[in-house]
Amino acid sequence: MNWGAEDFVAAAAILIAVGVGVLLVSRTIHSQPARGLLMAIVVIAALAVWAHLAVGIF
Repeated sequence: MNWGAEDFVAAAAILIAVGVGVLLVSRTIHSQPARGLLMAIVVIAALAVWAHLAVGIF
């Protein structure tokens, strides 16, 4: 693999976005089932972006 600095910046941006998304969901949503669903959506979206950047699945 020939990884450059931009690859690590992209990974850091995805991880920061997931952290901020989970934090926002946990602070704004009070219903436990809705909170779990929205956190799962945030994580799945991040994994989809990560997979697309890694191998171009979309």
